Amino acid sequence: MSQKNLEIFPGSILEPCNQINQLEIVTPLILTKSTLLGNITSCSTAVANGLSQQIIDEMNLISPNVLVRFDNLNVRLGAAVWPFLQISAQIALEKAIQERGTMMKINSAYRTIAQQLILFNHAKRGRCRITLAAPPGGSHHQSGLALDINDAQGWKPFLERYGWDWFGKEDPVHFDFLGSGTKDIRSLAILAFQKLWNKNNPQDRILEDGIYGPQVQRCLNQSPINGFGKRILRLTRPLMMGDDVRKIQQALVNAGFVITVDGFYGKDTVEIVKQFQQREGLTVDGVVGAITRAKLLG
Repeated sequence: MSQKNLEIFPGSILEPCNQINQLEIVTPLILTKSTLLGNITSCSTAVANGLSQQIIDEMNLISPNVLVRFDNLNVRLGAAVWPFLQISAQIALEKAIQERGTMMKINSAYRTIAQQLILFNHAKRGRCRITLAAPPGGSHHQSGLALDINDAQGWKPFLERYGWDWFGKEDPVHFDFLGSGTKDIRSLAILAFQKLWNKNNPQDRILEDGIYGPQVQRCLNQSPINGFGKRILRLTRPLMMGDDVRKIQQALVNAGFVITVDGFYGKDTVEIVKQFQQREGLTVDGVVGAITRAKLLG
């Protein structure tokens, strides 16, 4: 790792990104019956999408636009990819993609601390062929400045022209954005989780200091993979998934609509929700909030 990398990512742990990415690509996504993050044995980190979305939302609530989406660019995303970067990194990525003029296949970008805890637990217990994983907050992928991509050598000159740095042979799929206008936001993710936990566990409050320690680890392990409370269901990337989605899909079936009850809030489900909303005289937006949920579930 270069000196500049060390300055931007102090205390980080070099993870086998290619190994982790291959795991996400080839592992079938299994909806586990376990509801707590610490009970997850499924290899894919996408099982925690609900909690991950809430953590990202809380981060942007604390610091507006600290993470911005990039899935409007010419990219193809892996199943567990959260398409978020810091804004200067997003702008630089857009320039590189426009200059090369081809689609970029991204296997990892922002990784939430919920996903990181799954990998960390797998590494500790020798599961899923994960040999090393940083503790939550200790990975480059919590920075909003990291990407793992296919065809790294093909993209290297284009990315480097705009401030992205190839990590090297030790991690050949990985790039870090080392350009200007960035900050270390890894502790913000931990602070966001601390605030999220306290909002939903007023009798078990924890210190809101942005530091990962035994207290945060305990609470993360005890957090529901679908998130706290009733989620607003909408089309996202990665897809929202879980028992609450399955419940809505089954309610749509009971209401006379033809829909696959698979627990994934994808485009097909959105279209059926819109049909239900139109039939009931509701706002037709494909989003299941309090009003649509009440109409569906009674």
